[in-house]
Amino acid sequence: MTRSRTSSRRHLAAAVTAVLALTAGTALTVTPATAAPAPAAGPAAEQGTAAVATLPQGSRVLSAGPTGFLSAVQHYDTYTTDYLWTKYADGSTTLLNRPNTGFFGQGSDIVWGHQSGSLSYSMYDMAHPGTAAGGVSMNNGTYVRGAIGSGLVTTTEDRNTGAVTVDILRKSGSGAPVSTPVPGIPPNANLIKVVLTTPGTAVIAYETGRAETLRYHLAAVDTVTGEVLETRPESSPELADVALSPTHWSWIEYYYVPDGPLGPGKQAARLHTAPRGGGAPTTTDLGLVGGGKTMHTGLLGDWVTYTRTGGFQSTGTSTYYPLTARPLGGGAPVKLLDHVVSAVSDTDGSLVVRGGSLTEGEGVYKVTANETGGAPIVTKIATTNTPTALGIVSQDSAPTVVDLDKSQGARFSWTLTQPNVDGTFTLRHTRTGKTEQIFISTTDGTANPGNKATVDWSGKLVHSSLDAYNGDYTWELRVKPRSGIGPELKKVGALKVVRKAAAHDFSDNGTPDILARDSAGRVWRDDINSRTPSDGVPTSTRTLLGSGWNAYDQIEAVGNVAGASVSDLVARDKDGVLWLYLGKGDGTFAPRTKIGPGWKAYNKITGGSDVNNDGWSDLFATDTSGVLWLYKGTGNWRTPYGSRTRVGGGWGVMNQITATGNLGGTVHGDLVARDTTGVLWLYPSTGTGTFGSRVRIGGGWGGYTQLVGAGDIDGDGLADLFAYSPSGGSFLHRGTGNPSAPLTGRQSLNVYRPGSTAHNPVI
Repeated sequence: MTRSRTSSRRHLAAAVTAVLALTAGTALTVTPATAAPAPAAGPAAEQGTAAVATLPQGSRVLSAGPTGFLSAVQHYDTYTTDYLWTKYADGSTTLLNRPNTGFFGQGSDIVWGHQSGSLSYSMYDMAHPGTAAGGVSMNNGTYVRGAIGSGLVTTTEDRNTGAVTVDILRKSGSGAPVSTPVPGIPPNANLIKVVLTTPGTAVIAYETGRAETLRYHLAAVDTVTGEVLETRPESSPELADVALSPTHWSWIEYYYVPDGPLGPGKQAARLHTAPRGGGAPTTTDLGLVGGGKTMHTGLLGDWVTYTRTGGFQSTGTSTYYPLTARPLGGGAPVKLLDHVVSAVSDTDGSLVVRGGSLTEGEGVYKVTANETGGAPIVTKIATTNTPTALGIVSQDSAPTVVDLDKSQGARFSWTLTQPNVDGTFTLRHTRTGKTEQIFISTTDGTANPGNKATVDWSGKLVHSSLDAYNGDYTWELRVKPRSGIGPELKKVGALKVVRKAAAHDFSDNGTPDILARDSAGRVWRDDINSRTPSDGVPTSTRTLLGSGWNAYDQIEAVGNVAGASVSDLVARDKDGVLWLYLGKGDGTFAPRTKIGPGWKAYNKITGGSDVNNDGWSDLFATDTSGVLWLYKGTGNWRTPYGSRTRVGGGWGVMNQITATGNLGGTVHGDLVARDTTGVLWLYPSTGTGTFGSRVRIGGGWGGYTQLVGAGDIDGDGLADLFAYSPSGGSFLHRGTGNPSAPLTGRQSLNVYRPGSTAHNPVI
């Protein structure tokens, strides 16, 4: 410990020009600030104060004096900052309104105003905010390093020698400002911090040297005489913060833990306390404290405080976010607040803290020494009317009905009390239990100025592999602060997904399904995922429906014949009895019901097209003599088809017929047929149960064992054709809606791969 009482150094006459009063146009305009709206109820009562101000949620305390405190609110969207002066006496708040001006101060009601790039500094006495108190202008080469009440700490570098002189510039009465030298600061000093935490004495922290010789120093300076009263020994670890009381020092240093098994080097900290006058320091290793230069310390009577500022505005956790106090003589630490955004010292040595408590909510707190020697006393002096615990200000978007025919999904959005959260949004289909979970991670206030948490649901389930089912859903929002301060927030809701029934859709999710029987008699359902897959090729999700289907020699998907919104199935057994399997809408089928015997006379059966435009899918069958018969759908599951009607003869040359729905661009269901030479033909429906002139689609179709009119596979609103062969796999022929060229060239699908298990039939 050293004490310094060196002789006075030269004044700043050559470096500083005094300005007795502000010129016209520079006076400060003060207007009452409008209280911020209360986005959510604060959690607790005030602690016995006469008047409690209301501040915006984003406020930070910059300085404090006998009558009030200065705070700032940064607006990231407009790149502007509001400065507010709040009085202790009545809680009133005044907006400091001067264009392009930043305001600062320390330990006083005096506030300094400065425009970036200007050499002038304006001084205002906020105890009398309507009057201008004067100001100073700097010459080039003189820089302001901090405020100490009505004084400014400045440095001036000699252009010839590079030597630095430090002065305190203070306006005296109505006369010119007076500069007081600080001769105890060496000429090679680089000032890094000016702190006023005890009346009449400031700490000037400075560094000397570079690289290996870099050292940090602390000097206690009399704010009136400029005398260096005492210093702490030099230190090589980087200085974080320092506080001084009438009896003690406290300061925090950063050091770095070297690279090791846990990864690259990390920032750690040590807290030092020492009695004034030369006593040996007591050191507490705080360990890892995370990135950023945000550690803060204070002294309140016989207690030292420490915290990592930033609090719930931070994007990572820290054990040092709480404002913690510990007895100087040793003892258990006490948590005073759950987090601190900013903290400054008042003129009486107390702390004025913008922070929060999970029980008392967000606001400004005054922390004072306890006259009985106990833990410091915390009093709430201003509120933001928001809880410290993460909360919802408003639910901006949460639809209760989502029509997936009109949109690809839905947006859910909430305004939160904090900008930085992590969590999940989970959507659960009530009937099937299928879910979609979307991760939420918001960033700091710069990128998220409105504190929004937004989820864009794509209309998919199961990691976006399955189109969402129709019906009822519940959703759950679970988010927690990225700072780790406070509990997880949970919000639940419900919605209904609706869309029109889709052709060949057994699972009620708006996309076609392909059914296939393997050689063991098991039937599988492949749900084709067609909504904008990443590579443009639809994929599928496979589900086993059941076994024992080898009892049938023909199985056909026949569309909606029974009045429900999903497709149905017919199967003919080996005795010629036709059975109906009603779709349940969940991808499975109800127990079979008997349609009737006598169907052994037919060698080909197909269904799924409404050819007479009555709203029900119809059935076609060709007999062994080559006659095509139409069975009109009734919509009654007990008697799903009416009496047969002869369409025409000559169909014996066709080895496959397939109902395709509207393939030819009309409003009616159509039919395609492949002849024995491999040529595929389109039979466009007239809407009366008959067909117009057939259209040759093309040759080369003989390689497929199955052609399936599977509806709209690619999601473009047009009916498509699915083709399969055991050796070649599965293919999509996209519909064009053009009756003269109704299909495009084929595209390979991953539903059935070449050489995979053979299926017969595929429907």
